[in-house]
Amino acid sequence: VSTQSTGDCNYPVLVLFYLATATALISLVLVVEIMVMVVSMRGGIMQVEKRRTIPTILHFRLVLFVLEIGLCIFGTYWCFVETGCSRDIMISVRLVVVSNWVLIALTLIGIITVFDPFGGYYSDKSMNDKLWEKRFKCWCCCIGRQENSHGAFQDLARIFSSQFADVDLVASDIAVGLMLVSQQQHLAARKRFVVNQMSFEQECERYNFDNRKSRETFQDLTYFSSYALGAYGWPLFMYIHPITGCFNLCQECSLFGGPNEGSESMCHSNHIALKKLSGLEDNDILYTHFTSNIYSPAFYVAVDHNRQAIIVTIRGTLSLQDVITDMVCEPQEIPGYPGLLAHRGMVLSANNIIKILDSDAVLAKAFSLYPEFQLLILGHSLGAGTATLLSFMLRDRYRNLRCFAYGPPGGLLSLEAAELSKKFVVSTVVNKEFATRLSINSIVQLRDGVLSAIQINQRSKWKLTLSHILSVLRLRPIAEVVLDSEEEAPLIVPSFARSAAEDPGDNLPKLYPPGKIIFIHRNEIQASCCNSYSGAHYDVLLAPNTVFDTIPVAPEMLSDHLPDTLVHLLKELQPIDISPGSHV
Repeated sequence: VSTQSTGDCNYPVLVLFYLATATALISLVLVVEIMVMVVSMRGGIMQVEKRRTIPTILHFRLVLFVLEIGLCIFGTYWCFVETGCSRDIMISVRLVVVSNWVLIALTLIGIITVFDPFGGYYSDKSMNDKLWEKRFKCWCCCIGRQENSHGAFQDLARIFSSQFADVDLVASDIAVGLMLVSQQQHLAARKRFVVNQMSFEQECERYNFDNRKSRETFQDLTYFSSYALGAYGWPLFMYIHPITGCFNLCQECSLFGGPNEGSESMCHSNHIALKKLSGLEDNDILYTHFTSNIYSPAFYVAVDHNRQAIIVTIRGTLSLQDVITDMVCEPQEIPGYPGLLAHRGMVLSANNIIKILDSDAVLAKAFSLYPEFQLLILGHSLGAGTATLLSFMLRDRYRNLRCFAYGPPGGLLSLEAAELSKKFVVSTVVNKEFATRLSINSIVQLRDGVLSAIQINQRSKWKLTLSHILSVLRLRPIAEVVLDSEEEAPLIVPSFARSAAEDPGDNLPKLYPPGKIIFIHRNEIQASCCNSYSGAHYDVLLAPNTVFDTIPVAPEMLSDHLPDTLVHLLKELQPIDISPGSHV
């Protein structure tokens, strides 16, 4: 701000003082941040002695942070209360002040969420539990106070404090560790492929499409997969149709939605998207419950006249409340099945769905209209796990019920419960999707793999990151990223489908995915002209419940889990056309 421009202000000295001080302080902060970056780049992740000056620099940065707050308070009072300057000057100063407050707020949020006031040393475990509980309350403050939120936060705090109390890593350390684990898994899979192309398939068996019952089961899985899509409503519809989705929904926008929709979205767009994704008509949809809370995922009930079935479809993870339900993964006994354990959050979710169905007599009314129909319960992801447990709880009422679990969670059932579920549950898993391999044990195993990788590799983070980028671009061999040579590279985390017989070493109850598992496995065919891998195709296998115990760190781990990917593959792999029939 020039002297001439400050002449229009009653306090020209204050304007110059504030802007000059703010510029000097920001410059000093920038220098300190560069110092932090330079010192942080020294040595390997575990070579903390090479970064021993970091605490001193951070203490100095804390002093500057306090000065920033004081300067912002002064600037706020002056430019919003004691004005008296021209409009152009005030707009410029106010923009600076608001920007500084935003940066301060972001810094405070970061400190609150990651700072450990006890320094990792706890005289009592309850201190760590309370710290994690406060973190979850801070991270999930937007959901407000719900009926089950307090208990859920306590459960989450207990899980995280027990599993991550001894882990002292920052976000960039974890990111680099995951890069190393990803490269180790890739290298292990490539070595195994070269030695024995059929090694993974030997743990499974080919799905027998020649068998009539097996073929009909796969047809039903494909036919009803679109019902699982419909449960996600308008968000998934917009994801699949990013350009035309809004127009298609608005075409049928109505002030009147489906039956029992409760707190629906504007214009009942969930109901419209449900019909478009599933192919159902208004008369086929008997009940919808699109409101999700902790331990209460969204679901709907429909009738399919072609397959003569009453279908209960439960939505997968789509809201923060659903994420909390997913994360409450401690084992709990399944009601009515002494000694059989399951994922606590999904047991409670199934219980709440039964209460809703019974309170409105939804299934009783449906079967009074269609007494000869069978009950089919299905879902994707969180919905698949909840559908499995709902099937356990309703088996006494409906002896012929069946359950289709698309991409079910890995840490769902104890081994005995998983074996029992094969009588009425069929699951579908796509290649490297992470959810079917996600459990307390696999997370602990991944944690240990990350720690082992960064302990063995002593190169600095920036060198490791650069090497990883070069390997992705195929400009550097993968083995050189893991260590200095392929012969020395330790395969800490073997493959994404390792046998569960190798215990990760933690005394935790192991939980497994449910039912008979149809595994859609991508098999990389080695090109005859070179050593590259191309021509990916998929094999349909029957996999044991115990092979999905290692989380794959790969780009496909998320995309393979998406419901539209699953539906597309099921239709692509369908051996014959799907025609209406009476089998379910």
